[in-house]
Amino acid sequence: MEQILNWSKGTFDSNYHVLKDGLLRFSLNFSSFKNSAIATTQKGIYLLKSSGFSNPETLLLNNQNEVLAKINYDLLGFKAKITFKSGEQFDWSFQNSWLSRWSLNNHTDKQILFSASSGRGIINTNVDDDMLVFCGLFIREYFARILFLFILFVLFLFFFRNVF
Repeated sequence: MEQILNWSKGTFDSNYHVLKDGLLRFSLNFSSFKNSAIATTQKGIYLLKSSGFSNPETLLLNNQNEVLAKINYDLLGFKAKITFKSGEQFDWSFQNSWLSRWSLNNHTDKQILFSASSGRGIINTNVDDDMLVFCGLFIREYFARILFLFILFVLFLFFFRNVF
């Protein structure tokens, strides 16, 4: 069953809202200074909690603090792998060089395609699974934050190189 969802996020915040047929399906609210988020769906509340620097990972926890999935990142390749408690694995990757299209799939029967433009976008999915959708949005925001910090670091080095 093919579905089309719409998502939007604030201009200066990282709070995502996913809509289906104009009705709120779920929201994903990020912490300001940490790579963690709370997803609020109709089926429950979930926490995405990141840790690690050289080998970063994110745990998907339910409201009983049980680990439902683990996300491992390939920072140099801008890719990620989601492994659910059931053993099912999904690969996440960007689809273009502008970082405005990305996908999440298990290479057999489940695929989600995301696209973005100016803080909003469309999600094409053949799966009715909110956890997969908000994991796909979370990983995109994770990479966007890392890229933003890298640009700030380069600007910082450039500025202080010219001061001395």
